[in-house]
Amino acid sequence: MDRDRLFLVCAAVFFCGGFLYAITSLRSGHYKNSKWNFLAMFLGMIFQSMFLAERGQIHGRCPVTNLLEILVFVSWSMVIIYLLFGSSYRLSLMGVFTSPLVLITCIVAALVPFDKDLAIKLAAARGGTETWTEFHIGVSLISYGSFGMACVAGLMFLLQEHHVRSGKLETLFYHLPPMHNLSKAVFRLMFFGVILLAAGIFSAEKIPPNGDSHALWPLYAVWILYAVICLVGFFRGMVARRLSQFAVFAFMVPLLSLLIIS
Repeated sequence: MDRDRLFLVCAAVFFCGGFLYAITSLRSGHYKNSKWNFLAMFLGMIFQSMFLAERGQIHGRCPVTNLLEILVFVSWSMVIIYLLFGSSYRLSLMGVFTSPLVLITCIVAALVPFDKDLAIKLAAARGGTETWTEFHIGVSLISYGSFGMACVAGLMFLLQEHHVRSGKLETLFYHLPPMHNLSKAVFRLMFFGVILLAAGIFSAEKIPPNGDSHALWPLYAVWILYAVICLVGFFRGMVARRLSQFAVFAFMVPLLSLLIIS
């Protein structure tokens, strides 16, 4: 097995282990904000980073040459954002909701064939990559990771609200973060993504014209969508339920845009 695939398999093992540990604890009714779940997410992110570094060396550029690599990069961004900001909003259980998405991405990317020799030849023929291009790609995809985490936080809010409305307060309910924290996280994650994507779009305008450039209009469409949601939420106010619904359904637009720009 190639090293890059081995790194993804190891990442999948840690994500799966952390998810199963948390689910088992929840089912037993003895879930705690354990460091083991956080450690599993952290180690999974480390192996994702090693995969991206390995692919980066092969391609001689930011490893986003196909849709699967892009999805791995976005899922890696989601894990980093969770590790950096999750504890600030008491969102430790968010890792349980994030792990399955990241796990599926790792497994699929590890199984899809990859012609390493061809990639090396193409990298050698293409030469170096312009700095603004690297910055544009990296920042734009990290913004997608922020939108993805806003989607996860929105799902958690809607799930908790459903428990409250139905009166079925199961074990999971008592370990979900406070709804107020979730609503704040949803807005701030979307706002953070808007700022990052604006930087990504701005940097794209600095890239010298060449044959490898991709269409920017999908990025503009994503930015306008989330910017409008944030502006309405900030200036006119928006109930937390509606904001969470927007965060969940709006994430379909960035996902569709990946099909266009990949």
